[in-house]
Amino acid sequence: MERMGQVVHDLWKVLVVGLLSAAAAALVLFAGGFLLGGAGISSGLEAAKDGLLLVGSLGLFILAGMLITKGKKPERFRADNGWRNHFQVIGPKTVIGILSIAFLLAASLADGILLLL
Repeated sequence: MERMGQVVHDLWKVLVVGLLSAAAAALVLFAGGFLLGGAGISSGLEAAKDGLLLVGSLGLFILAGMLITKGKKPERFRADNGWRNHFQVIGPKTVIGILSIAFLLAASLADGILLLL
């Protein structure tokens, strides 16, 4: 039962970090599209959506490469790399997958706002 709590805690932590980093990237991309696009808010949202989709899909591509090369083998961690200081149970494949999903969720939000305009 304790392990399930650690899994939920790790997944929640990765999702929050992913959404915050996606929001920061979206703000930077929105500002660039808004200033350089010339069409106002819609060009900023379009730039943010496109950039977030690119980052999310590249993350999923990296995850697919990790799964193909290593398969289902568990990752081996050294005690001195500090990974277990941040994540007690989950491994790098899960982290990359959740981060990619967070970026794709932010891109979906930007696309939804764009459709409402």
